[in-house]
Amino acid sequence: MSRDVPFRDAEAWLAEQGVERVPLRVDPDTPPDAAPGEAPSEQLPEATADRADQVTATEAMQLASQSGADRALQQADASATPDVDARSLGDDVADALAFVRRSTANTPQAEARVAEKLADRGWSPAIIDRAMEHARREGLVDDAAMVVALVAERRAKGHAPFRIRRDLQQRGFPDGLLDDALAPAETEDQEAAAFAVAKEKADRSTGLSAESAFRRVVGHVTRRGYPDGLARKVAREAVFTAREQERTAGH
Repeated sequence: MSRDVPFRDAEAWLAEQGVERVPLRVDPDTPPDAAPGEAPSEQLPEATADRADQVTATEAMQLASQSGADRALQQADASATPDVDARSLGDDVADALAFVRRSTANTPQAEARVAEKLADRGWSPAIIDRAMEHARREGLVDDAAMVVALVAERRAKGHAPFRIRRDLQQRGFPDGLLDDALAPAETEDQEAAAFAVAKEKADRSTGLSAESAFRRVVGHVTRRGYPDGLARKVAREAVFTAREQERTAGH
């Protein structure tokens, strides 16, 4: 074409040459530089890729900010919410201590026996230890003091050392404390102590016949923990001998 020929429409020129016009269809997703019919490239245009990277970074910042806010909210909730485990532990200790109070209200008991009862009711060792610590501070359990008091009480009632030891052992008090508390009683004259018990009962049985009084005195002395043979001996002396002396003195 000559440079002097003015520019004409290309499609019109093709039509003059007998070339059929084929409409050009461009896929909206096809990159501008792709050839007709060519599959769209997976590569984004540079400007679009830059924009995608920019959006991703923004979203990442937003997610990070939201995550930090969520953690702060969780920490605030945790600090405002009571510790369930600690509250449960405190409640269990209080319940166990309440049982100790009820159990020792009328009958003094050894620490080992009280702890055994708590274990039988399903309390864990940690709960038992804490409950017993509170019980000691309240004076609900005190093996040394209780052994001394119980021995003195039973001696005043005429109980033999053997029975006192047996009874307190059954309550769980340790032998070491019993040895110390019972040492004075165990060195006494057992026959003299048994006779004192028999005499006290015989003096309250003067309205009965000698035979009836004798049987009651024997049973009384035996229940106090003295052997049957010794009980009969001191009962005979306290009942028959005493009455015979009184009868003879009256003549």
